[in-house]
Amino acid sequence: MKIHYDNLIYSLQHAGGISTYWSELTWRLLRDNEDITFTESVNQNLARVTLPILDVSISHPKNKQTVISRFERLSLPFKAPFIFHSSYNRVTNNPFAKQVITIHDFVHEKFYSGIRRYLHLHQKNKSIKASSRIITVSENTKKDLLNYHPYLSENDVSVIYNGVSSDFYPLAKNEIEKPYLLFIGSRAYYKNFNLAIDVVRKHKEFDLYIVGSTLTKKEIIELNKKLPGQWKLFSGIDNIKLNELYNNAFSLLYPSSYEGFGIPLLEAMKAGVPFIALNKSSIPEVAGNAGVLVDELDIHQFSYAINEVERNRTELIKKGFLQAEKFSWEKCYLETKAVYQSLG
Repeated sequence: MKIHYDNLIYSLQHAGGISTYWSELTWRLLRDNEDITFTESVNQNLARVTLPILDVSISHPKNKQTVISRFERLSLPFKAPFIFHSSYNRVTNNPFAKQVITIHDFVHEKFYSGIRRYLHLHQKNKSIKASSRIITVSENTKKDLLNYHPYLSENDVSVIYNGVSSDFYPLAKNEIEKPYLLFIGSRAYYKNFNLAIDVVRKHKEFDLYIVGSTLTKKEIIELNKKLPGQWKLFSGIDNIKLNELYNNAFSLLYPSSYEGFGIPLLEAMKAGVPFIALNKSSIPEVAGNAGVLVDELDIHQFSYAINEVERNRTELIKKGFLQAEKFSWEKCYLETKAVYQSLG
């Protein structure tokens, strides 16, 4: 079974959930000596540097990677059937390709407008129509897919959950000056970062630790106004440091209104820290009966959740360990390979 991976995602982000997903699949295909080749442009992606891909198996686009080239169809030389899987919605014009797409979420459809939304949907819809098989990372994402594309059959879609890295595990707790709540990931408006700030503002006994990209001037002004001396930013950190931050946190604070999956919830469970999350989209699928789920974006409900973590911390941690065992990158890989084999 010949497989060709389009490593486009490594050129689009320095780090992120999709890069992690793609590198975990790739590492296992290489481990198992599968017949795999790659298309790739020069990149600085953190997940990519961990992969032992031989140069001989990589084809580089003739032209430099540009904003436009990500939307162009890839020309590939293969003269026999093969599996083509793009890391981010690109298609090939090779007639022998059995094309597979992974849909991670419907953020652009739900929360964006203008040219960004148009270009993303143009690329995604083209890839969906070209696909022989569609993978979604949760049942909720599958539901969204069939809602936006009702002409598709459920039989065309495979739900394959993400995994969680073994880099996350319990450590001996460090002595910290002050307990903190942990906010991780994008701060796009549907992630409700402002609510996280307001929750910590109400609970002066905590600091807010933020893991993510550089703060904007507007965010810094708001943090200094509402949480003077109560916040810290951690940007560009590796999993070793991230695991330490999970381990020493009072709780992960995850008020996102929409997630295609929600990997930080699993990382928190693996590290042995409770989480507080909004009971929306795919989050209940990942959370199971672990953590504390809040039904509304309401500061008082989140305050109650903090108290619930305090009261039931040991039990929540135990439930988190059990829930996290249901997810693994090895399971994700084997189920993905089974999709390839079904098309072979």
